[in-house]
Parts: sequence; structure tokens; C-alpha cells
Amino acid sequence: MKERLVLIITQDSRGSLSAQLLAVDHELTNKLDPITFERGTLRFSLPSYGATFEGALTPNAQAIRGIWKWSPDGAGIPLQLDRATAKTSWAVDHTIHKATLITVEPGIRLEVLDWGGSGRPLVLLSGLGDTAHVFDVIAPKLATKYHVYGITRRGFGASDSPPMLWQNYASDRLGDDVLSVINQLKLNHPVLLGHSIAGEELSSIGSRHPESVAGLIYLEAGYPYALYVHSPNSIAVSWSAMRQKVDAISDATTPQEKKRLIHEMLNTDLPAYGESLKQMSAALETVPDQNPPSAETLQSRMFQATQAVHDGAQIYTKITCPLLAIFNEPSPPIVETDSDAKAKDKAARFAVNLKGLREQEDAFRALGQNAHVILIKDANHYIFRSNEAEVIHDIDTFIATLP
Repeated sequence: MKERLVLIITQDSRGSLSAQLLAVDHELTNKLDPITFERGTLRFSLPSYGATFEGALTPNAQAIRGIWKWSPDGAGIPLQLDRATAKTSWAVDHTIHKATLITVEPGIRLEVLDWGGSGRPLVLLSGLGDTAHVFDVIAPKLATKYHVYGITRRGFGASDSPPMLWQNYASDRLGDDVLSVINQLKLNHPVLLGHSIAGEELSSIGSRHPESVAGLIYLEAGYPYALYVHSPNSIAVSWSAMRQKVDAISDATTPQEKKRLIHEMLNTDLPAYGESLKQMSAALETVPDQNPPSAETLQSRMFQATQAVHDGAQIYTKITCPLLAIFNEPSPPIVETDSDAKAKDKAARFAVNLKGLREQEDAFRALGQNAHVILIKDANHYIFRSNEAEVIHDIDTFIATLP
């Protein structure tokens, strides 16, 4: 998937440079530090990710060509920065919509976008790290048939950030945020569409308050955080659930409650979790070492909010309202020779992930006749971009079946 990046460099009266790197499609701005431009060579670091760039100005001074590295010892990726002109520059926010802030609990307001349209209300929920603006391209096209809204979850974008504790970002808490927005906007049985981690908000609502929505659409969002299947791919969710149970044991107010929770953990959780750890350990044998995040990254709002959402993951096993789950169906990597060890390792990891994907697809199908599963071949995780026309067609077909 192509990403649109904008580098903005400014110089103060003393000649010192400062810069920001804007990810246009994700509404994310990162401060670069340090940044230097000497003898035609630009160098900068992205502290929040530990990445670096070094490139040289082209002879016509219209571009800088260089190498991007995610870590000092990592492999380099060619990156060319072209000088922006009136014709080639990108608008950061190029769709017509109304943005408001809606209070979902005391002191916490969420950014809500309204792209307009008429017909059944359709509410778009973004993946982790993104804001509702990630749908700026597809939303106006959906607004030709539906009244389209978008919600930026707490902790990101223009929405407020409560303390970064898992309790403030638990899946049901995030689901309650969406329900609060629906109620305050007086939306009548909207369809909820979620990308990636938003699957947990969909499942939270679909399992607890199915009467509040007409249907759910999972766009590359049907993974263990949305519908739990015990596999190596689900260990992060089971880890979060176990951490929450440990907190519950600590917070229990009576001996009998502590005893019940401990008994449940010893007899059910730990045996299953031990097997998952063995599988995960085997999978990690072929994964190369990585540098730890920088101190600035660990302290950043993005990192802490992302971690809080991960830690707040809950287990969902039953969703009763109509739903559509759209998955990317990747092709296996090509192993050209028996001696290609890296390719063989990659193929082995692919096989494990593909097995997990099949289990997720089967779990959704097992929910019953109200659950529909569609596979799109060789798309990518941002499937509503890579395969926009197919996704819109599938959305229309599904919504047409709803009462």
C-alpha cells in the first residue's frame, strides 16, 4: 500500500532547522529531531519510531533521493522526496464534512465527522492509530446511498485522552463510547463499519446490545480481538484477559470471590495460555531481533494509547446481529530454491498465519445464517483502499439485505 508523506521544513532567524513529517492519510504528524541539511545532504531522525533518513539533493534541486531506515541496523528502503508545487501538493483534509465533539462521559469528548448523505445511517470506525479521517476518500462515495458518520476513538486525533489505563480503553468501554454517540445523534438502527481493531467495538456492541444496530461490517477486523479463537494468533487477547483477571483477583472484596477467580484461572486459563506460549515461542524463533522503542516513543500519546487499547482487549465468542466480515486473502510467498532459508522461514510463518485466518473465517461462519464472510484475493490490510470498488459493492449488497 502506498503512503502519502509530506515533509515540512522551517528555518528560524538563526538558521536552525525544524521539521515535521505528516502522514496525510492517517492525520498523523511527527516531529523530526535532529534534522540537518549540509552540502546538499539531508539527514533527520524520527524519534517516536527510531527511524532515520539520509538523502542527497538532485542536481535540479527538485527532489531529495535517499534511504529510509526503521532502525540504525535495519535494511534501507529507497525514498524520494519531491518538491511540492501547486499542482502536486496534497490537501490534508479534502472532503466536505462537519466535525463536532460529543461528550461520552464527563471530561471525555470524541471527534465525530458527518459526511452527509441520506438513507440508512452508516457509522465508520477506524483502525488503531488512525482517526475517522482515514475514511475521507471512501466516505463521500458511501454518502451517495447512506448518511455517513465517523468516530475517532478516545486517545487519538482530536478526541480526548483519559489516563492511559486499560480500564479506560477496554473494549466494552470503547463500545459504550460508540453507543453514546449513536444515542446523542439519535441514529435509528445504524449499520456500524469497523476497520482492523474496531472489530472489538463492533463485537462489544453486537454481543451486548444487538438491538441498537441493524448490522455490523468487519473490514479486515474479524481477528481474535473481535471473535475469539484459541490459536497462536490469539495470545495477545488471552494475555490481556488474564491480566484483567489478575487485577480482578486483587480487587475482589470477599474471600469467596477471590477463590472463584483463582480456581477459574488455575483450571481453565493457565493450561490454555501455556500451550499458546509454546506455539508463540516456536513462531518467534525465526523473527530477527529488534531495537527497543526510544524513551520518547514510550512517552508518546500514540504509543501509550495504543498499548492501553491492546491491554483492554476482551474476549467475545457470540455475536447475534447480522454481520458481514471481509478478509484479505493473501497468496503464499514464493520459495524458489530449497536453499533459500529466509524464504522458507517466511513461508512457514505464512502457513501459521493462514491457519489462523482460516480459523477466524470458520468461526464467523459458525455464528449462523446472519453471518456472511467474503474473501478478497491479494488485497491488503487497508482493504477499503486497495479494493475500494469491491468493498463498496459488498457493503451495498449486505445492507440491502437488512430489514
